[in-house]
Amino acid sequence: MKIIHVVETWTGGIATYVRALAVKQRDLGHDVTLLCDISQVDGDLHIDGIVVIDYRSSRNPAKFWSISRRLQRCIKALYADVVHCHSSFPGMYVRLQRHPGVRIIYTPHAWSFLKTDVTTPARWAYGCIERLLAQRCDQIVCMSFDELRAARKYCIPTDKIEFIYTGIASIDEIQAPIRNNLSNQIKVGYFGRLDYQKGFDVILEALPLLNEHLVVHAFGASVRGGIETASETRNDPRITYHGWLDASGIGRAMHEMDVIVVPSRWEGLALVPIEAMRAGKVVVVSGESSLPEQVIHGYNGIILRDLTGKCLADNLNRLTPDECHRMGKNARHVFEGTFQIDRFLTTLMSCYERA
Repeated sequence: MKIIHVVETWTGGIATYVRALAVKQRDLGHDVTLLCDISQVDGDLHIDGIVVIDYRSSRNPAKFWSISRRLQRCIKALYADVVHCHSSFPGMYVRLQRHPGVRIIYTPHAWSFLKTDVTTPARWAYGCIERLLAQRCDQIVCMSFDELRAARKYCIPTDKIEFIYTGIASIDEIQAPIRNNLSNQIKVGYFGRLDYQKGFDVILEALPLLNEHLVVHAFGASVRGGIETASETRNDPRITYHGWLDASGIGRAMHEMDVIVVPSRWEGLALVPIEAMRAGKVVVVSGESSLPEQVIHGYNGIILRDLTGKCLADNLNRLTPDECHRMGKNARHVFEGTFQIDRFLTTLMSCYERA
């Protein structure tokens, strides 16, 4: 099967998700190509056996049609069987045109109308656009019950929707070292963009309220709409900034942490909690969007009652190394039972075939 993945940025969860998916599909013998805006790449884009083709995305509505036409010509020239577009803008670019004989799969990775930083009329406008564009694809892959509920609320055709919990490779495949915490210090990890959606401002708000035995490590960087106040804490001893890491680096870094914090305001199905559970770490998440679907409060992590720095600090301050160890073991059990990549890949490939 000739499969094309269309993405815009190559950072964070989408890069992790698409890389893992493309590699598994390549290993199954499929011909896989990646269309990506190279100017939006942060980190290594090279994947053995997978061709990468550049295109230029834009937020300028006057350019949408020409970008869509260029992608249409590229898809036609590659004789694609399946085109899988990831996130709102690639989904729009591809679906503005018709692609006869090609199966179109769309994964929103958090619907545009789930945003909480836009007005209600804007959310309904996004919903209307998504509803119209749904007619131009064969399947829409939702990765959480929250996305599924939102799709129904905005009248996305249910016959187009496939619900699949995502999965990632097991920890043994990346061979990350096991952390042995021989002190009472608790390392708190944040992995992702330093922006409003991901709730990085909540981390900064919590910093002054944390007990001395808690230290924060931030892995990521600002992209569009980054938190500007991050620069004010560059010399704060309570937080260390590490920048972006590749997949193996993330695995090693997570094993060095005791707690992973995901204070996002909206998500499709966040990969960071799954990666944290794979590493056997406590997951502290906001109560927003799909995040509560991934955590059983007090068993494998903590769900914040309020998305504030005070609430986050209070919950982190109560954690002990023993609690981290207990919930971390439970987190690994949840990963093994729900988020293994083989189950996800089998279901997704069946979706490709049915489309």
